[in-house]
Amino acid sequence: MTASTANHLWSLDDVLGQGATASVYKARNKKTGELVAVKVFNLVSYNRPYEVQMREFEVLQRLNHVNIVKLFAVEEMHMNPKQKVLVMEFCSGGSLLNLLEEPEHAFGLPESEFLIVLQCVVQGMNHLRENAVVHRDIKPGNIMRQVSEDGRSVYKLTDFGAARELEDDEKFVSIYGTEEYLHPDMYERAVLKKPQQKAYGVSVDLWSIGVTFYHAATGSLPFIPYGGPRRNKKIMYKITTEKPEGAIAGVQKVEDGPIEWSYRLPHCCQLSEGLNSQLVPVLASILEANQEKCWGFVQFFAATTDILHGITVHIFSLQQATTHSIYIHFHNTLSIFFEDVQAQTGIEPAAQHYLFQGHPLILEPSMKVVNLPPTTPDRPIILISRRPEKLVGYSYRERKDTINVFLFFCLVPQCQFYVQPFVYKIADEMEAVARELQNNNNMIERYCMVFSREYFIYSQNMFFLCVCRKSFEI
Repeated sequence: MTASTANHLWSLDDVLGQGATASVYKARNKKTGELVAVKVFNLVSYNRPYEVQMREFEVLQRLNHVNIVKLFAVEEMHMNPKQKVLVMEFCSGGSLLNLLEEPEHAFGLPESEFLIVLQCVVQGMNHLRENAVVHRDIKPGNIMRQVSEDGRSVYKLTDFGAARELEDDEKFVSIYGTEEYLHPDMYERAVLKKPQQKAYGVSVDLWSIGVTFYHAATGSLPFIPYGGPRRNKKIMYKITTEKPEGAIAGVQKVEDGPIEWSYRLPHCCQLSEGLNSQLVPVLASILEANQEKCWGFVQFFAATTDILHGITVHIFSLQQATTHSIYIHFHNTLSIFFEDVQAQTGIEPAAQHYLFQGHPLILEPSMKVVNLPPTTPDRPIILISRRPEKLVGYSYRERKDTINVFLFFCLVPQCQFYVQPFVYKIADEMEAVARELQNNNNMIERYCMVFSREYFIYSQNMFFLCVCRKSFEI
């Protein structure tokens, strides 16, 4: 069964989404065949006041931004001219919620994808605030994903049915939104049905953004009462309103049991410690029920822009077998960089020695971060401590087989292999070490693929092995 307007045609089976007042379908332009999304309003929608019905049209017509789903036209149903249809941009990647529901994202998005979500949502929200618009229903299901030809994601805010004009110093009293993402003050009235006439400001969007970012980073909601948010609504309200300052999550694991508060993202999420340390203060400051303590959009935009505009330096700590991402501004000096490395690895600046692509990297505290070579997760700067460090990055099997030799194998144009004995070399001995490594390269190369299969290590660009000294007879 099909439906149409003068310019577009769609099947009623091609449903992209359904809400209380409308359904969204995948449609095609009758002349060009171009894919679009059409939002068709139902009878419930027309029971609303006329100015409310027109609000979404008017808001979308004012907005024009790459991170907001574009409105192409407002048309009329072919068989019912009074029934309005919004013709909008079609997003091929579904919603952020669809992405989070995929098994590989059970513990949240990879860091690179999360940063794209962060950037797109921040830029989209900035455009809304520039146009004095409050969304009032931000959630992963209302963030669409467009996939470009090069495979990169672009996220776009959609569903402006609850949106309205609102300046920073104005308030509203009407209730919209989705339970799990609602600001506690709105939750109290909309879900618990308490007859309070509180006025709400633009900060309600910040709370929803905080829950959405936490969900994207971890794969789960931040506030979960025993039995779930929809079954235990009073405890849900208690968690969000009694949250200690600085906490970003609260979970009740046992019926009538205590709330377990979290002040950092869970270890199972895919974000690095560097991003974690910068994101947590933002979440703690916007997931704040007290509107006097909650950040405003000015602070939010400043903090998130600070994260997005910094340089990411990828570090591999050789002895610890751990990877690290250092988020830092390019105008900072390397003394700040050394301190950030110490904060994540525990290695003091005086003990830090660096290699990059097989060569010593001479770094002075007075140098600028911009002088560091560009890095990627597969081409990190190698950090070697001049002091013994505790092994933290190995599995049980790898620890068991370790005696005292580190093999670092890096696939660069001229394959270079580095063996770092447990006897730590001082700077003056680097030349002697280089000769020793060169003598062992041919022998190491023969063993590399054997050990990679044995330890199940398959990386296109880089892998790290910890093997026993006996194997190489050094």
